[in-house]
Amino acid sequence: MNALLHADPLGAALSPVALLLIGLAAIAYLRGLRQLHLVGEPVRAFRHALFVAGLLSLAVALDAPIAPAAARLFTLHQVQHLLVRLIGPLLIVIAYPWPVLRAGLPSGLRRWLIIVGRRPMVARLAGLCTTLPMALGLLVAALYIWQLPAVHNAALDKPLFLILAHVGMILAGLNFFAVVLDRRDAPEGPPQAGRILLLFCAIISNILLGSLTTLKEVVLYPAYDVTGRLYGWSAMTDESLGGYIIWVPSSLIMLAAIMIAFMGWNRAEERRWAMRYSLRSGSNSAALEFPETAEELWMKVEQPNRRMGQTLGLAAFSMFAVVLITAICVVTLM
Repeated sequence: MNALLHADPLGAALSPVALLLIGLAAIAYLRGLRQLHLVGEPVRAFRHALFVAGLLSLAVALDAPIAPAAARLFTLHQVQHLLVRLIGPLLIVIAYPWPVLRAGLPSGLRRWLIIVGRRPMVARLAGLCTTLPMALGLLVAALYIWQLPAVHNAALDKPLFLILAHVGMILAGLNFFAVVLDRRDAPEGPPQAGRILLLFCAIISNILLGSLTTLKEVVLYPAYDVTGRLYGWSAMTDESLGGYIIWVPSSLIMLAAIMIAFMGWNRAEERRWAMRYSLRSGSNSAALEFPETAEELWMKVEQPNRRMGQTLGLAAFSMFAVVLITAICVVTLM
């Protein structure tokens, strides 16, 4: 099993685990494209490209040379986590492949999934996992648990453990971005401001763990030294660069997601404006939902703008506070 999952670091053989996971998704997608009458909406070419890019990101992370080399270099392991936890899931969610994948499933499996999805326990569990706090908690836990030195060092010698970690990261990433980039507006989907705040919280979690890993003065992951770190890197250099991957590139991915979420918020407002006459109930409060005078517009946006400003200010202050506290802790421990 170990030989199958961790080949020569310079090899290029396709991992059978990656082949199975990515191949099944690709087959279902191709089958769905042949049954567009079941999709229910047009699918543009850029969505196909994004889905393929997402699958390729996962393939690059799970296959040689990155996967086996990641067992001998902490920095490459964090690049692998970046791909499976953030980049791949984000590209796939933006592509919105769910209608096509659903259409590509065998009819019997589709019916079974519908039946299972309607069961009260399954519906409650799905509802819980797609709440904003739980989506963030699962994403953060998928990283933090596997970064615990005892867990991380043990997982390097257990391929099945690593598979569990990476599959968990993929699922947590898909769930998180599906929630914060949900096409539906409130009340069917999460509140738009809450999505932005959640993404800022994810950035704070990256800053906290990444800065601590980058700035610490002790070796936390000696398991990489058992077979020797690649390229002759020292343990401190390797772990500091790996922490930087968690700190900066991961946060940049979240900033990109914030911009996408803002664009989705704008589209939601445009849809509501286009439907303003059909949504009006005739009351004065309902009229303010779609202002047509400057005074009505000011009355409508005053409170939301204040809340948004407070949210962005709190997020900026929180990130600054996390960096400051982290630096103080590191200096104190030195």
